[in-house]
Amino acid sequence: MKEVAAARTELPSPRVRHLLSSARAQFVERGFDAVSIDAIARTAGVSKETIYRHFADKEALFRAALEAQGAEFIARAAAVHERAASDGSELAGLARAILDSALDQGMFSALWVAAGVAHKMPDLASSLQNGQGLRLEPVRQALEDFARAKGVDRAVPLEMALDFGSLAVEGPVVLMGFPAAPPDQRLRIAHHAAALFAQGVRGAQEGEAPFPHPIPPVEAAEEEAPPAHIRALLDVAARHFLAHGYEGANLNLIGEEARVGRGTLYRHFASKAGLFAAAMRASAQDCGRGAMPPPLPHGRADADALTAYLEASLATLASATSIQLHRVVISQSRRDAALARDVYVILRAPWVAGLLPWLESIGAGQGGEWLARQLLVLALRGNRLFAGGHAVAAQDRQRFAQRASAIFLDGFISLL
Repeated sequence: MKEVAAARTELPSPRVRHLLSSARAQFVERGFDAVSIDAIARTAGVSKETIYRHFADKEALFRAALEAQGAEFIARAAAVHERAASDGSELAGLARAILDSALDQGMFSALWVAAGVAHKMPDLASSLQNGQGLRLEPVRQALEDFARAKGVDRAVPLEMALDFGSLAVEGPVVLMGFPAAPPDQRLRIAHHAAALFAQGVRGAQEGEAPFPHPIPPVEAAEEEAPPAHIRALLDVAARHFLAHGYEGANLNLIGEEARVGRGTLYRHFASKAGLFAAAMRASAQDCGRGAMPPPLPHGRADADALTAYLEASLATLASATSIQLHRVVISQSRRDAALARDVYVILRAPWVAGLLPWLESIGAGQGGEWLARQLLVLALRGNRLFAGGHAVAAQDRQRFAQRASAIFLDGFISLL
């Protein structure tokens, strides 16, 4: 992996590094739109003229802040390579580096920012996602070295590194309001994610289960169905919020289309935020009701059956409604983390439940919920489908499902 050392880039001057760090912290805390150049200048202790001397506009400053972070990650990846005692320990070290960078240094938050600007700045959102992937070139090289050490001397595409990174952070879990793993648990998580990607589900079973406390289920509220006019309001509101985002949706237009006055709206939901939360939960429940997990063969790790299962899951989880739901609640997860968590669990609950007895039957019951969620992460290609914002076509669902099934059962080398 000699190329990693060459991939190091020179960091900017200390003054510019301080500016970039301050800007990045504000962007990932408040979102792209809510941060002004004036606020960045005040917080960083520099003048606006200094900022514009280095950066043409706010978008250029934001991109530079992420590039600086990428350089930091590449430097850490090179250090992991130099210290690693084996290819396997290098993969675990890189998984830990990805997890730390995502949770502590804002790499993950670029995707949160991207979700927030996706409605009006799709090109920026797409380029942010692409930039995240290019930073994983050291990971791609490490995977290639690992495969070569196992006797497979073939090129590893960058897509493999993206899949590896997705397992390291468990897809959109943190983006969707779940608390970040504390530092003392991250090495264990990284080892399991690296083992799953390298060796398949059997490799991930070695040692302690990574999540002793699984994600709790969402309790189904035992409430009567709302009156027809309120249900119609929820349906109309969901369409508006999914199409325009939380900020872009207009309550007056929602009320007019649903033929409901503002008094009725506020009496039932108290605020725009209350209507948004109710509409998003109702939309997620509607998606979940359409889930029909096919049976999996008891006691057999059958690749074809697992592919069919994942293909069926993608018909629900990668539908246009589901992808928009993910994007919209991610963009609001800083404001309403409980809503984002509920949407995550509601959408995945039937698919996780269908996988658990099968995993138990093939001897993979330890950490079963984590394994089930990670299998869905592979099928959904991490966060890439959510960043792209488009429903997945039937032929692509089959391809994504076959890929996820192969990696999950036998490790990434089976695809080379």
